[in-house]
Amino acid sequence: MSKTALLLEMIELIRARPGVAVDELSSSLGRSQRTIYRWLSELCGDIGAAVYCDKGGYYLSEQPDSLDRRLTAEELLALRTALRSISGSELSPLHASMESAWNKIRDSSSGRALDISKELAGCYDIRFTVTQGLIDPGIPRTVENAIGRRLQLKIIYRSQKSNTTKEYVINPYAMVFRRHSWYLLAYSHEHRKVAQFKLIRFKGAVCTQTPFIMPDDFSVSDYFKYSWEAWAGGEPTTVRVKFSPQVAEMVSEAIRHHTQVVHPQPDGGVIFEATVSGIEEIANWIMGFGKEAEALEPARLRDYIRNHASGMVQVYDSESRLVESQTITVSLPNRLQASMPETVEPRMPEEV
Repeated sequence: MSKTALLLEMIELIRARPGVAVDELSSSLGRSQRTIYRWLSELCGDIGAAVYCDKGGYYLSEQPDSLDRRLTAEELLALRTALRSISGSELSPLHASMESAWNKIRDSSSGRALDISKELAGCYDIRFTVTQGLIDPGIPRTVENAIGRRLQLKIIYRSQKSNTTKEYVINPYAMVFRRHSWYLLAYSHEHRKVAQFKLIRFKGAVCTQTPFIMPDDFSVSDYFKYSWEAWAGGEPTTVRVKFSPQVAEMVSEAIRHHTQVVHPQPDGGVIFEATVSGIEEIANWIMGFGKEAEALEPARLRDYIRNHASGMVQVYDSESRLVESQTITVSLPNRLQASMPETVEPRMPEEV
């Protein structure tokens, strides 16, 4: 039985047996209590069913809702801005559904509210950078279909680590957007664990007719619990980084991770501490601060950054590369050459 049918059956059970407990719903529907709690939350929050709890029992309110359901101009603006910001390119998952949803919202809204929302549109702008690339338009649709129907996928995928392309059989669990890209979280039968597949690296995808059962204990938030930004699955590692007084306020002003602790230092600097999945991703963030940051722990994080820094020094110390860069010339008309100063100092925009 599909999830939708089970949700409808749960509503009927609550209507027929006012005060029904979670364990009764679990037994009647053949799902775990954790799943029932999640479905009750979905009924109340996402679907808007008037389900409420009283003394451990659940009831369905039959009272009509007198609230005004018409969207204001500000609400329309918020919805359109949000949909545009997360839909990304036309090849992104849910792009077509988001556009269709907006068209329905727009067509059912009052003309005056729409006009005002258009006038306000220039006051807000949100954009998420989505990695672009060559991908078959049918792949996102195939993945969405497999997730919705709980069917296995056969995919042709290019691995980042090995740079090889091979076929995998996977159970697709969830599509997620992290940093700049869309990823598919799926159980890989070859790796025998949940793995993270980057959508842009899919070379092919076929939806099979083999069903799979979604584990009750799978959670996207749990999977990314220690992820720094986009990478997950690594061993949880506590890292400590010393930042100079020059960047201490920049580091302290934002919460970048739910485990972070910032320790102020006597010299005005800070020591940043967090527990993250692996070291590679946070190492890239640390290296972005250059000499203003020093990784203190663990030792393998220091070694990782030291090796990268040494490699960069070798690149920039190469005499041959320096000579090549000096041989690039630009010819300008004589009248422009005469008006150019001998040296031009680069100017960086001032940060607010």
